[in-house]
Amino acid sequence: MSVLIDFSNTEERLGDFGSAKFKERYRDSPTILGIAYTLVTLQWEGTPEILTDAFIPQDKDIDSFASTLSRLDYECKKQRHPNMHQLEHVSVPAFVEFDNVCTIFLGIENGMAKLFDYRNNVLLEHALTNEACTVCEISEYSKIFREPPPESQDKSNWIKYAFYRYNDEIKSLVLLSLIINVLGAMQPFFIMGVYSFALTSGSETTLFWLTALAIFLAFAEYGFKRIRMNILATSGKDLATHISQNVISKLLWLPYSMTSSAGVSSQLARLKDIDQLRKLVTAESTLSYFDMPFVIIFILAITIISGSAALTVLAGIALMLVFCVYSRYIYTQATAKSSRANAMVSYQWNELLRSINTIQGLPLLRVIRSRFHAAHNQSLDDAKGVSITNGKIQSMGQGLIQAIGTASIITAVLGVMAGETEAGAMLAIIILVWKALGPIMGIYNSITKFKTIKAASTQINALMSLNDDRYHLDKSPPIRHFKGNIGVNGLTHRYQGAPNGLTNLAFNVQAGDKVSISGISGSGKTTLLSILAGLEDRYQGGVLLDGYNIKQFNNFRYRKAINYIPFELHIFEGTLESNFIIHDGVIAKHQMEEIIDFFDLHPWLPDGLETHMSSDYVEQLPNGVQQSLRMALGLGCCDQGVIVIDEPFVGCEKEYVKYINKLFTEKLAEATVIFTTNDKSYIAASNNCLLLDHDGAQKYFGFPDKVIQTIKS
Repeated sequence: MSVLIDFSNTEERLGDFGSAKFKERYRDSPTILGIAYTLVTLQWEGTPEILTDAFIPQDKDIDSFASTLSRLDYECKKQRHPNMHQLEHVSVPAFVEFDNVCTIFLGIENGMAKLFDYRNNVLLEHALTNEACTVCEISEYSKIFREPPPESQDKSNWIKYAFYRYNDEIKSLVLLSLIINVLGAMQPFFIMGVYSFALTSGSETTLFWLTALAIFLAFAEYGFKRIRMNILATSGKDLATHISQNVISKLLWLPYSMTSSAGVSSQLARLKDIDQLRKLVTAESTLSYFDMPFVIIFILAITIISGSAALTVLAGIALMLVFCVYSRYIYTQATAKSSRANAMVSYQWNELLRSINTIQGLPLLRVIRSRFHAAHNQSLDDAKGVSITNGKIQSMGQGLIQAIGTASIITAVLGVMAGETEAGAMLAIIILVWKALGPIMGIYNSITKFKTIKAASTQINALMSLNDDRYHLDKSPPIRHFKGNIGVNGLTHRYQGAPNGLTNLAFNVQAGDKVSISGISGSGKTTLLSILAGLEDRYQGGVLLDGYNIKQFNNFRYRKAINYIPFELHIFEGTLESNFIIHDGVIAKHQMEEIIDFFDLHPWLPDGLETHMSSDYVEQLPNGVQQSLRMALGLGCCDQGVIVIDEPFVGCEKEYVKYINKLFTEKLAEATVIFTTNDKSYIAASNNCLLLDHDGAQKYFGFPDKVIQTIKS
C-alpha cells in the first residue's frame, strides 16, 4: 500500500473512492460518486474524506456538482445546448443532463457519447441526438491552476474584489437611482402645473390629466424603488453570505500555530466585522449613497424654477459638507481616545496575568479587583464620552439640515412676495428642496459608521491575506495512507518564557508498534503528542513518518491522515450519530454500531445512535462511561495507520485496561499507536515505552519492563 497518492494508478484511486465506508454515503447522495469520478479524471490530489466534507447538497444534481467543484476551487459554467451534437465542443469531464438523466460526460468515441450514470453506477453509450441537454463544464484554466484568475489574487483588497462580483447589480442600482430621481424631480412640476395652469384656466380636464400624470409618476417612482430595494436585499444578502462564509472558512483553515499566537488571535475577535459589512450591504439607508450623485437633478430643477433658491440650496449643501468633515474629525478624535485607553487597559491586564508567578507574595485578589474596577470604569467613561459626542453631532447636523431647508423655503417665499415666482413654483421648490436634502441626511446619519466600516474592512482584508493551510494545499504531497514508521531525531521544544521543555529526543517506532509515553506532570508528554499530531510545529529537530518529514505535508492533509484523540474530546450538543460525523467525517452507521458494541455502551444509550448528547446527560454518566464514549467517538472506524491518544481512560485505567488490550490485539492490531499514561497496566500493554525526565529530557526508550520497575520503586 502506497503512502502517497499515485495519480497514474486509476484503479487504485477508484478503489479508494469506492471503499466500503463511503458506499452508504453514495447511496444517500449519489451525486458524490459522479463528482468522485470527475475528480479522479482530473487527477485531483484530495481524498474521499475531503470530497465528502466539501460536498454541497442542492435540489438539482447539476447545482450540487457546480457548487461542490467551485468549493474545491474549480470554475464551472452551466450552459443549455439545443442538441447533443454540441457535446463535441465540450471539454471532458463534464456534467450532462438530458431527458431527466444525470451523467458524467467522458468523451465521444465512434460518434457515441461516453457517459457515466452515477445513480446506477454504469457506463453508457448514447447517440448524439437532437435532444436538448444541460451541461456544466469545468474551465481549462482551473483544471491546471485550480484557483481564480490572477486579477483577483490581490488578497490585501479582498473586500473590494468581493464587491466586484456584483458589478451588474451595482450598475442596475445606479440606473434605477437615476430613473427614480428623474421621476422624483418631475412630480413637483406637475404639482406646480396643477396650481398654476388648471387653477387659473378653470379647466377640469386639464386638472384631471395633470393629477393623473402626477399620480402615475408617484406610482412609477414607488415601483422602481421596490425593484431597487429587492435588488439590494437579494444581492446584499448574497454578498453578506459570501463574505461570512469566506471569512469563517479562512478562520477554520488557519493552522493551530497561527491561531494560538496573539497577533492572529485578535483577528478571531473581529468576527463582528462581518456584521458591520452585512448591515452596510443590506440596509435601506445604503441607497442614499446611490442617490447622492443625482442631487444635481433636483438642484437643476430648482434652478429652472428659481435661481436664488438654487443658490441657497447649493450654499447649504456646501456648508453641510464642511460640517460633515468637521463632525467626522470630532468623532474620530473621541473614538481614538477611547481606543488608546482600552489598549492601555488591555496591556495592563496582560502584564498582570503574565506576572502571576512573580506577584504571589501580594494580595492577588485585591490587585485583580482594583485592576478590574479601573478597567470597567475607564470603559464606561469612554463609552459615555463617545455617546455624548455622537449625540451632539447628530443634533447639530439635523438642526443644520432643517436650517438649510427653511432658508431655501424662505427664499422661495420671498420670490413669490417679490413677484419673481408664482405660488405653484414655491410649492414645487419646497418639495424639491427636501428631496435634495434626503440623500444628504441619509449619508450624514451614517457618518459615525464610516470609521467602523473602514476598520472592519481593514481587519477582514488583513485576515484574508494570511497564508493558511488551504493556500499550501497544492504544494503538499498528497497523502493516501500512512504505514506508521516514525523516526524522531534531535527533537527540542520550548514554550516562550519556559526554562524547561522537550530536549534532544531521539527514538524510532516501527509500523504496528504500540508506544506508551510516561513521565511526571509537566514533563512534556502532551506537547510531544501535539507535535506528532501536527498541532505544534514550532520545534527543532526532525520528525519523520514513513520517511517523510511531517513539516513538508500540508497541516490539514496531515491531520486528516492520522487520528489524534485529545485528553478531553468535546462532545457536542446533538445526537450521538451527529457527534460521530463531526469527529470522524464519513463513517457508516454499522461502523458506529460496531465501536459502540466494542465498548459496551448500549446500556447507557437508551435511543442508540439517536441518543441526545446534552451536557447534562453526559455529565451524569460515570467517568468510565464518559471516557469510553470519547474513545469510541475518537476512534470511529479505526482505519488510520497512526493513532495518537492523550491519557486514554484517565481516572479509571484499571477498570478499563481490558479494552486497551482488546484494541491493541483486534481493531488496532495493524496500526501504530502512541499514547501517554502513567499507569503500569497500560505501559505493560505497549511494545516500547518512552520515559521523560521532569525537565523534558529523554530518560529511557525501550521495553516497558524497566519503566514499570521504576514506577514500582
